[in-house]
Order: sequence, then structure tokens, then C-alpha cells
Amino acid sequence: MMRCIVVMVLAATLANAQTDDRRYFDFWEGAWAQEVDGKPDTSKTMFWVTRGVNSNTFMEDWRMVFDGGSLRATGVRAWDDSTKSWPYVWISDAGHYQQWEGRKVDGNWYIYRRFNINGDKYLSRQAWIPESPTRLMRISEKSYDDGKTWELRFKAYYLKVE
Repeated sequence: MMRCIVVMVLAATLANAQTDDRRYFDFWEGAWAQEVDGKPDTSKTMFWVTRGVNSNTFMEDWRMVFDGGSLRATGVRAWDDSTKSWPYVWISDAGHYQQWEGRKVDGNWYIYRRFNINGDKYLSRQAWIPESPTRLMRISEKSYDDGKTWELRFKAYYLKVE
């Protein structure tokens, strides 16, 4: 009897953890603008997020502005029941097509991908970490030792504007 209760509690705990993971990006839908001096700057990087084919799929339309140029891109972020993760696909107007693996780290969902850019080989990871329903931190890091240590590439904050 005790064994049965332990198994039931464990199953319920695992189901709740999976449900929580599936709901990680529930705040995601809407328009987001890069934060500059505590305010949204719509002339900088922005992205618009809508729900996709199910409640755990998000379609992202990106407009990135940086020194010397801009980039348009589409992202697809979706919960994968088979891997219990949030993988990501990125396609840009510069001809980029990238598939990223989703991994949970310290309660937050990161995406991981290996790069070899002109001989510079590294593992990259990024996360969009919610700080509130209307503010998030985007962090990008790279590792030359297969993820043992990470160096910051950039960190930016975004505010929900719609």
C-alpha cells in the first residue's frame, strides 16, 4: 500500500513538472521591444509573438537593428512531447536556417547550437528568462569547452508593448 502511494505521488509530481514546463512560455504572446534606459525602444530590436498550431507553439517575427544594419527573421518555438523540451528553429532574411536544441538549466529554458564560423568553433546557448509578465532578459553565451564554462556574448532586456 505504501509503495502504491509513493508511486502515485511521484507520478503526480512528474506530471506537474511537465505541465509547468509546457507552460513556461505562456507569457510569450505579444509584441516585445528592447529596453533602453528603462523604456521600450521600438527603433531597436523588436519581435512579435503569436500562438501557433497548438497552445504550446509560438511563431516569432523578429526585426533586429544593430550597428550598420538590420535583420528580419522568423522563429518557431514549440514544446516537443517526445523530448520534453522547447526546441527552436530560426530562419532569417540573410539566409540563415538554424535548429536549436532545448535544455532546461536552473529552472529556465535555454536553446543550444554548435557553430563553426570561420574556424571559430563553439557551443552557443541563449535564453529568454522572464522577470515578470512584461519584462524579460535575453542572454547569449558561448563555450569553448563543451559547456563546462560559459562566456557572455550579450545580455539585453525586453519589455512587452502589446
